[in-house]
Amino acid sequence: MSSARYVFVFMSLLLLMCVAVAALNRIVDPFWYYRDVSIAGFNAIKPKFLRYERHVKPALVQREQPASLIFGSSFSEIGFDPKHPALNTLGKGYNFALAGAPWEMVTCDVQFALKHDPNLRQIVLGIHPRALPRKDCSADIRNMESPDEQAFLFSYDALEATLNTLLEQGRRKPSHTADGLYFYSRGATGTASRFQQDFNHIHAQPCPPGTLRPDAQHRAPPPDLGGLQDLLAMTKARGITLKLVVYPSHALAIEQQYQCATRQSRWDALREIARLVENTGGTVALWDFEGYHEVGTEPISEAPALYWQDLSHFNSEFGDLMLDEMFAIKSPRLGMQLTTANVELRAQTEAGMREEYLRTHPEFTRQLQTMLSRH
Repeated sequence: MSSARYVFVFMSLLLLMCVAVAALNRIVDPFWYYRDVSIAGFNAIKPKFLRYERHVKPALVQREQPASLIFGSSFSEIGFDPKHPALNTLGKGYNFALAGAPWEMVTCDVQFALKHDPNLRQIVLGIHPRALPRKDCSADIRNMESPDEQAFLFSYDALEATLNTLLEQGRRKPSHTADGLYFYSRGATGTASRFQQDFNHIHAQPCPPGTLRPDAQHRAPPPDLGGLQDLLAMTKARGITLKLVVYPSHALAIEQQYQCATRQSRWDALREIARLVENTGGTVALWDFEGYHEVGTEPISEAPALYWQDLSHFNSEFGDLMLDEMFAIKSPRLGMQLTTANVELRAQTEAGMREEYLRTHPEFTRQLQTMLSRH
């Protein structure tokens, strides 16, 4: 064989191999980017989607242009099901929340969707009652606008992910639904252990340094809400319905705040957020669902809980109840739409429910003391 023919054959085989690899990656679709081939036992479960969701979710929103979007961190990604009826009345719903996303990333995700989803009509945005500052999102939006599609077909990472996807079928449960809902530890045993782990790591001390004595009130300065103010103005300009929902925690976490005299700072922050919402106007509402009600005080053992995965990650069963109330499918029972006029009422109502619950459930306080003593 001549050298020229050898080179020709070699290059032809190399090209054929590249085409075959690209075709395999395209069909298996390990990153859930193309979404047109799904075969149980072959590629239906996507074990690599979680690692690459920050690249894939923006591309899907840009391509599919849902009418309803959910934003936030893992609390929103785990807790709010985009298949809920309220999120499908105007068209398709999608969960654009991302695990581990800080506020700066969340605000850029919202701005990206506002720019690239002309069908967007309603948003559910999970927030913490704390600083929500401005962020220059121009560079982040440019990165989301241009996913490297070649990497989904020809990269070594894609081939490795494809092989992993094929091998993991039947061995692993899915991490997400096709609509972006994250399962995390849903249905897993060890709930009380995860609560304990949260107290060990997130609430590493019984009370944060510098807090006041238990019978005093801890007041914090007003939070920086510049980033939220920008989003409110943008959604108002588009006529988009915006539901701001304050992430709830289990009552065990709330009780620690009462014992450390830090609970008042939450109400102070919510009053400032409510004031911003009222000053902006438009179709925006601020909702709070935390408290000593039957969902917030769900008994915790090592068995899987119905509403909670850990201290702050709530299941979509709780999320469905919140969406029911926020979108007026059911009358408010667990939550309240907050205004500057009723924040204090909400705080007083919670304090009364707390007093009654602690009086009738001494085991609750004992469980908290046990968890805090294991630091």
